[in-house]
Amino acid sequence: MFATVARNYKTHKSSWASSIEEDGTVLKGRQGVGIVPRSGVRGFRADRLRELRVRAGFSADDLAAKVGATRQAVSTWETGRSTPPPATLGRIANALHTSVAALVPIPESQLKLSDLRVYAALSQGDAAQLLGMSTTVLADIERGRKPENEERIESFSKAYGVSARTVAAAWSRTRDARTTRAQSL
Repeated sequence: MFATVARNYKTHKSSWASSIEEDGTVLKGRQGVGIVPRSGVRGFRADRLRELRVRAGFSADDLAAKVGATRQAVSTWETGRSTPPPATLGRIANALHTSVAALVPIPESQLKLSDLRVYAALSQGDAAQLLGMSTTVLADIERGRKPENEERIESFSKAYGVSARTVAAAWSRTRDARTTRAQSL
């Protein structure tokens, strides 16, 4: 498997995050805004989670109990080995009396549609259901494959609890990122 990862990395190096070395070694450390882990949450700050947990006076066991996770899960989040899914991020933020944005600090000028969903603590499936669309359609929208329209912007605004202007700007950035990626191929 390691050989496959290393080979794929060397073949597709430009599309991989800088968290992987030439030899395929995964680098430790905090994830950046551009790195999107499997959970679909980019920009998660493991160090910030630990800092906020300690400041709140919670042990890893305490936080785990409050958010319905295991101590091991909290440990993997705090070391950056995994990222909590959006709904769990919402529970963590509530337990620590903060916002999801404090745990996933992405500059407003870089927010994309999927980031707004994460800030609302919604999985893609939950958001799709709330928006009255299929997960496939929402995934296409979050990849910049669908054009925005006033009705959709308004429904996203209500579902995510942000202004229509914020949704329109994020939609535009999402579409622009797709265009830029396509032009670089």
